[in-house]
Amino acid sequence: MAENRFLLKYKTKTDSELEDIISDKKTYVELARIAAIDILKGRNGKTELTEKAEFEIQTVKKKNEEEVEKNNFLTEDLNAPRLHSKRVVTLFSAIFSIIFGAVLMMYNFNQLGKIKARNLVFTFGIIYTIGTILLINLLSFPGNFVIIINLIGAYIMTEYFWNEHLGKEIKYRKRSWVKPAIISTIITIPFVLALIYR
Repeated sequence: MAENRFLLKYKTKTDSELEDIISDKKTYVELARIAAIDILKGRNGKTELTEKAEFEIQTVKKKNEEEVEKNNFLTEDLNAPRLHSKRVVTLFSAIFSIIFGAVLMMYNFNQLGKIKARNLVFTFGIIYTIGTILLINLLSFPGNFVIIINLIGAYIMTEYFWNEHLGKEIKYRKRSWVKPAIISTIITIPFVLALIYR
């Protein structure tokens, strides 16, 4: 095993050299640093340095495991549909508007032949957008409040429409967000310019 190799290799190193290995995250791989920690602990017991290094390694490991768990819906199966992720739908809704997020959700439903769900999310996107415009104009909310409203709409789309019609556990391949981003930007620019120069 790789870990045993590092243990044997570092056995003759001085405490100072082992401490350097433990501290140098850029040069030494995780297994090398763990071996250095184990040897140093075997010689001197737990120290502030070894405890801190072990905590950092465990934190990174846990974060990586959580990331894998969070993305366990992704698959390389060529039979799985290509969909825009919940994160992409949420970002498009927040940055551009809820209608752009709704269009991405419509694409997802269309991919799986869920016409009723596609029509429902389209209707929701239109009504929510109109409602947002009326609310902002009537109550004179500041412009940045729109992002909060859009995030609420995105949450409804991803946690209700997605979970209800696609399912929480659906396996899919990630679809690129680049082309929709370019199209959305081109559509949005004239409106932004009109607001600036009105």
